[in-house]
Parts: sequence; C-alpha cells; structure tokens
Amino acid sequence: MARRSIVTFTLSCLCVAAITNAHAANLSGVYNTGASDVEATGASSLDILFHPCSDNEVLTCGTVQRVVNPAPDAQDAMPDGTSVVGFTMITGLKNKGEGRYRGGRINAVDESLSKGKMIWYGFKVDVEDDGGLKAKGCLGPICPRTMKWAKTVAQPAE
Repeated sequence: MARRSIVTFTLSCLCVAAITNAHAANLSGVYNTGASDVEATGASSLDILFHPCSDNEVLTCGTVQRVVNPAPDAQDAMPDGTSVVGFTMITGLKNKGEGRYRGGRINAVDESLSKGKMIWYGFKVDVEDDGGLKAKGCLGPICPRTMKWAKTVAQPAE
C-alpha cells in the first residue's frame, strides 16, 4: 500500500510540474518591437499584445496595442483600411514547446505602410531566458530578419 502511495504521489508531482512548465512557456503579454529600420516610419515602434487567436485558441496571435513615438505624419490605417492600433499583425503561431513558436505569419507593418500594400512573412518566435523574444521574419525556410523584442508593461492605446 505504501508503494502505491509513493507512485501516486510521484505521478501527481510530475503532472503538476508538466502543467507548470507548459504555462511558463506560454507566449502572452505585451512586447515592444523596437524602432523600425524602414526610414519612412521614423523612430516609431509597436507594442504587441500576444493572446490566443480568436478563430483558434490553440494558436497564438499578436495585436498592435500601441504605436510608440509615432512620426508627426504617421499613417494610422493599414493599406486595407484597418486601423494600425488593434490590427492583428501576427497570426497562427503554434506552441512547439520549450518557448518555441512556429508556423505563424507576420505583417511587416512598416513595409506595408511605406509600400501601400499588405506585406506578410512567415514568422517564428523563441522566448529567451531574460523574458524577451527573438522574433524572425521568414521567406520560406530562410529567416533573414531577426528582431529582439522586449517585454513591456501594457500601456493605454494612443
């Protein structure tokens, strides 16, 4: 009987640990993209709120919560007419475990605004030990653009 109790206790502990680790790796909260390298957007950056996608809560999406330091003549609507703030610029990220998210798409808001058309790339994210993100925009299997995004405190939309 004592052996059964130890096995049950050990299995319970393993289950709790697995659940705790799964929650720790969840991508949620607000991250800042850092300043854009597209000249037309000036020094602005975006605060992105990560959350379960509305059409599939197993996947993670990211919505523009705020434009930080917008240029005086900054556009406030995407080429398709959608407001920049509130725009879901990241869709379909799948949690692959250990802080790795793959299979998503990202709209390059800075490029979309400067080119006047919607520009989408493949997207993958790694949650780093410091809580920040290593975000990569991809063209097929090649991911030439790597960005470091810092976790930030949620701010009201501007």
